[in-house]
Amino acid sequence: MGNSAPANSSLVRERLKELTSAECLKIAERKMGEAVGDRRHGKELTATAQAWLVLAERIAQAEAIEALKAKGK
Repeated sequence: MGNSAPANSSLVRERLKELTSAECLKIAERKMGEAVGDRRHGKELTATAQAWLVLAERIAQAEAIEALKAKGK
């Protein structure tokens, strides 16, 4: 079981490379909706949603840079 953590970690990193900012925003929206309806885990879900929003912003910045690079070619 201890050996699966590095494998899972690399799988997560690969999947994150494929996410778009729009997908991250959708996930954040879903998490916020879950947080509203969950008294027990609401704060945790809100924090998770905020993390997805930060990730969405960073990916959006990377997307903008890539678009500018592609435009310059």
